[in-house]
Amino acid sequence: MRLWALVLFWATTFWPQSAAAQMPPAVLAQNLADLSLEQLANVVVTSVSRRDQPLFEAAASVYVVTGDEIRRLGVTTLPEALRLAPNLQVAAIDARQYAISARGFNGNIANKLLVLVDGRTIYSPLFSGVFWDAQDFVPSDIDRIEVISGPAGATWGTNAVNGVINVVTLSAAKTQGPSVSTTLGNLEKTVVGRYGFTVSDDIAVRAHVKTFERDASQLRGGGDAGDAAKGTAAGVRADWVRGVDAVTLNAGVYKSDTDERPVIGAVELSGSNVTGRWSRQLGEASNFDVQAYFDRTERTDRFLLQEDAEIFDVEAKYRHTIGSHRWLTGLGYRRATASSQPGLLFAFFPAEQQLSWYSAFVQDEVTVTDKLALTVGLRMEHNPYSGWEPLPSVRLGYALKADSYIWTALSRAVRSPARFDREIFAPTEPPFIIAGGPNFTSEVANVAELGYRVKLGADASLSATAFLHDYDVSVASRPS
Repeated sequence: MRLWALVLFWATTFWPQSAAAQMPPAVLAQNLADLSLEQLANVVVTSVSRRDQPLFEAAASVYVVTGDEIRRLGVTTLPEALRLAPNLQVAAIDARQYAISARGFNGNIANKLLVLVDGRTIYSPLFSGVFWDAQDFVPSDIDRIEVISGPAGATWGTNAVNGVINVVTLSAAKTQGPSVSTTLGNLEKTVVGRYGFTVSDDIAVRAHVKTFERDASQLRGGGDAGDAAKGTAAGVRADWVRGVDAVTLNAGVYKSDTDERPVIGAVELSGSNVTGRWSRQLGEASNFDVQAYFDRTERTDRFLLQEDAEIFDVEAKYRHTIGSHRWLTGLGYRRATASSQPGLLFAFFPAEQQLSWYSAFVQDEVTVTDKLALTVGLRMEHNPYSGWEPLPSVRLGYALKADSYIWTALSRAVRSPARFDREIFAPTEPPFIIAGGPNFTSEVANVAELGYRVKLGADASLSATAFLHDYDVSVASRPS
């Protein structure tokens, strides 16, 4: 079965709201009112091509939510911060969970949106989506949130079908000294304490602790849904910069639970993660970096499922500029151990799985002329269910004038199967009404995009994108 979607997206961006957190240090020191139009237009994003580039020249539909916006509006959760991006659909399911997507297909198991925090993928191997109630969020630590609507498989891999969310936090050197903030309301209470300090001239550290209490969702007929929650999270980040080397270490832990519900009890969450990144500048024309992280999560929900998952991920990439070409190449490996106990509604068989993913990618950005840029990329990714998946992409951008830019792209994106597709069974014992199996194959989207940006003045711009998605959601026949 094929699904077609032709949609026009437009957004007006006010430059002062999306410039502050992404300017070079020299620019950040100035008042926004003193910035020139050229400086305001050079907002930097990294998610489109995995390098710093001006937002105005990015050949993709991308919007940036800055840390300043988040802090001014008093946002306390990551999903609520994402409401500030006009190219996302954000809906609250209850007091804990959200449905978030780009370009449709939204729901509580939305699985076509890739979400990263400082390069760490935060989706669950259970269904390739995000448990939003398990994501810690400290507003004062956020530099920016880059939101790409549209495919980015060649750059980031499978599941980046309808979009990518990349949360970028500030370095420890930019968050020095003590900070305490609190939110007190009739529905939510939060307290965040943070302290940043330097160990030496080239080592900076920050640590934080956050606690929250959130009231239950109110039912229209009276009473509540029994989903009130409370929890605590803590984290530490260290940054070391010396000469051509830079090292970042980021670690966090969290624990939360809901009110007790009749028969099925409370929903309990806990987890920990640690991320390390090392980069080295290999001269003016090349650089190398490697990042690895370990993520452990535990979830107890006797109504739906009980999951215990561990993920290890490592990726290395090398960039080299020669003439008019910017080459990027890299390798990646991810391994997950996932164990699930049956809930009241469904179960996963086998109960425990060990899954591995492999990837290799190459990308070439070619400066054809001063106004014309071409980007060609290919990523080959192997997943445990459907094998190798090719993810090619071609992007072309052209500067019509100093204040307008047009771009177009052709991409193939894939949402690969997960445990929810192949190994889910309901009810938990035979006879099964729902039975997973090998007949579920990858969901493929072939996408064509055409975008246009124009500066409307010193403090605003207009962005419009037309896109055509051809979804191939056919399934293989079940073996006889």
